[in-house]
Amino acid sequence: WYRRKIDLSPKDKGKNIYIDIDGAMSYAIVWCNGRLAGGWPYGYNSFRLDLTPYIKTGENQIAIRLDNPNYSSRWYPGAGLYRDVWLVKENPVHIAHWCTFIHTTNVSAKAATLQLSVKLENKSDKDKTIKAVTKVYALNDRSKMPEQSESAFPGKSILVKAGRDTAFSDSLVISHPNLWGSYLSQKPNLYIAVTSLYVKGRKVDEYATRFGIRKVVFDPEKGVIVNGVPVRIQGVNMHSDLGALGMAFNKSAALRQLKILKEMGCNAIRLAHNPPDPELLNLTDSMGFMVIDEIFDCWEKGKNPLDFHLIFHDWHEADLRAMIRRDRNHPSIIEWSFG
Repeated sequence: WYRRKIDLSPKDKGKNIYIDIDGAMSYAIVWCNGRLAGGWPYGYNSFRLDLTPYIKTGENQIAIRLDNPNYSSRWYPGAGLYRDVWLVKENPVHIAHWCTFIHTTNVSAKAATLQLSVKLENKSDKDKTIKAVTKVYALNDRSKMPEQSESAFPGKSILVKAGRDTAFSDSLVISHPNLWGSYLSQKPNLYIAVTSLYVKGRKVDEYATRFGIRKVVFDPEKGVIVNGVPVRIQGVNMHSDLGALGMAFNKSAALRQLKILKEMGCNAIRLAHNPPDPELLNLTDSMGFMVIDEIFDCWEKGKNPLDFHLIFHDWHEADLRAMIRRDRNHPSIIEWSFG
């Protein structure tokens, strides 16, 4: 059991309040002020729960129960809240959770086309006309954002009905892009797109999406080709534990692990056998590792008496959706694996 008292300021009245859990091992159940808010059984996936109907101004109590049974895994899975947990406060008009996606096409050293898709939510009781503006910034070697944007999407005005959500798309051509590539032969250049929402000239939301511009081709004769250059895959399978440190994610330890792999000549990682901490993918993006992002160890047939096969039929679709929506903007991911 975990319990945490949270004071909600009167300034937050009227906002939507969410809890974002990057990973909870396992069968997480969340209560807010004694009322069931929801849960998620798979210990490796990230998820969001809406606390707005249960939370109030002043003191609140969040309670989380986890149950990690014996014989639930072929390896050491740990237990408990082993990744970050976030309290998120948003205006009723906002960008939906994990609902920005940047897809790059026509990629070359001369130009690249960015295809942006965004889903907006209007949780208020009135229709809203929303102006969406997205600026694109090229990150430097330390993944720092410059003050001036490099370019911007044309922008959109969208009517979102009360209590509904609406998606829109936009496109932009970038000249002479800084391409993301494998570190052995190329540089892992990154960009960030900052989408701002305005209602009657007032900014109501802002969301940053990190991404990379690259072209990956799988050729039956030449192998893997990244930005026109054949790249030899020299990879490892990596579980999400950090050796003797256990399962609780530690960015410094993960960075050390990746540096050691680099010194060995490794340029690719298969994430065995589950979605990682999102911070690990930020590291693989910035360091130039190619990644196979994996979701399951088993499906309907189990490998242990109490592993995921017990709930695969009911939860596999929700788990796949959560992983792909969360991770789809990471340029380091060159393959998806369902186990």
